[in-house]
Amino acid sequence: MQRAAELLARLEQEYNLPSFVKCMLPSNVSQGFWLHLPKKFCTVNLPNEDTPVVLVDELGREHTTSYLLGRNGLSAGWRAFSMKHKLLKGDLLIFLLTEPCKFKVIHFF
Repeated sequence: MQRAAELLARLEQEYNLPSFVKCMLPSNVSQGFWLHLPKKFCTVNLPNEDTPVVLVDELGREHTTSYLLGRNGLSAGWRAFSMKHKLLKGDLLIFLLTEPCKFKVIHFF
């Protein structure tokens, strides 16, 4: 987590983009497939309504998910993203908000 935080700090400084790190929990990758996002991040950077959110992986492939305001998280589409990238409990993901409702996602082992 320390290395991910250091990388995140460098990326924030270099690109000046809103970002956060998430450590994958069982509920994110094997049960329920729900991804809670930091509430403060959502309040400041995401729309005040349910909306599609696009995740762009390291190969530039886009995956559409559903952001649910009331739960500050990603739902529909998150399961497919998680499975496609073979995410496991303990994996770290760095989320960089590159455009409104569009994240570059870096899988950090």
